[in-house]
Amino acid sequence: MSWIELRAVVPRTRMDDLSDLAFVNGASGVQEAPAPGTPLRFRQPWDTEDPPLPMFVTFRAWFSEEDAEAAEAAFTEADAELTFERLTVNEEDWAESWKIHHHRIVISDRLRVSPPWEAVPGDLVIPPGQAFGTGDHPTTLACLSAIDRLAGECRTCLDVGSGSGVLALAAVKLGMKAVGVDNDPECVRTAKENAAENELEAHFSDTELPALRGPYDLVVANLYAEVLVGMAPELIRLTGRHLVLAGILADRADKVVEALSPPLALTARVQEGDWVSLHLVKLAEERG
Repeated sequence: MSWIELRAVVPRTRMDDLSDLAFVNGASGVQEAPAPGTPLRFRQPWDTEDPPLPMFVTFRAWFSEEDAEAAEAAFTEADAELTFERLTVNEEDWAESWKIHHHRIVISDRLRVSPPWEAVPGDLVIPPGQAFGTGDHPTTLACLSAIDRLAGECRTCLDVGSGSGVLALAAVKLGMKAVGVDNDPECVRTAKENAAENELEAHFSDTELPALRGPYDLVVANLYAEVLVGMAPELIRLTGRHLVLAGILADRADKVVEALSPPLALTARVQEGDWVSLHLVKLAEERG
C-alpha cells in the first residue's frame, strides 16, 4: 500500500488550523517538524524567559491516495500562498526509511562506528534504539574524535551521561579502561547490551557522580550546557587531565567554560553548526 505525504513550510500559527483541516479530509496522521535551517533552542538556567518559538515550521500530513487530491485542494483553498510538496511513500519504504538517517562513521583507521546493517569486522556496532548516541550526531562525533585523538595518553575514561555507551565503548576499543554513568536505568541496560554485543568490557551503572572516586585521565560528557554547569564541581574533581564536553549550543559555551575555569583551562573549541564541543585540561599544579 502507498501513502501520500503532503508537506509545506508554514507559519507556526497555522499548525492547528491545518491539522484540523487535514483530519477532516481523511489524514491518517500529522506532524510538526522544524523548518529547514531552524536551530533548536533550549531554556538555560540563566535565561530570564523562554526562547522565542520559531515563526515557521514544517507541516506534514499523510493520506491515502484516494483522499490526497481532495486534501491538497482543501489546503490550497484555505491558503493559496502555501505551496505543498507531494511525496509517495510505500509501506515497505516507510518501515525501512528510518535507516537512511544512520550510517557508518569512520573516525580514523582504528575507530569506526556502524549500525548493524552497515558494519564490517572491527567496527564498533551500535544499533539505533532507546538511548542517545550512535555516532552520527555532531555532538557524539566530536566526542568520538577527541577520544581517538587522546587515546595514546589516557588510560582511564569516565563517560558522564553514557546513553548508548558509545563513548565509553570507543575508549575501551582504543585501549582504555572505561566507566559510564547515566541516571536512566534504560540507558544503563542498553549500554550493557551494546558492550556484550561488541565483546567489550566497560562498567555501566546509574551511580551518581559524588559516589565516584576518580580521578580519570579523560572525562567526556555529551550533555546540555545547563546540566554541565550544574555538575561543574564534580567534573572538576573527577577530571585527572582531559575534559571533553559536547551538546552545548554556541551561545552557551562561555557559561560552561566560566563554571570550570580554573582549575581547568580551555585548549580547544570546535563549532559544528549550532553545536560546540570543548576540550579543557586541568592545570598541572591542580593535578593530584
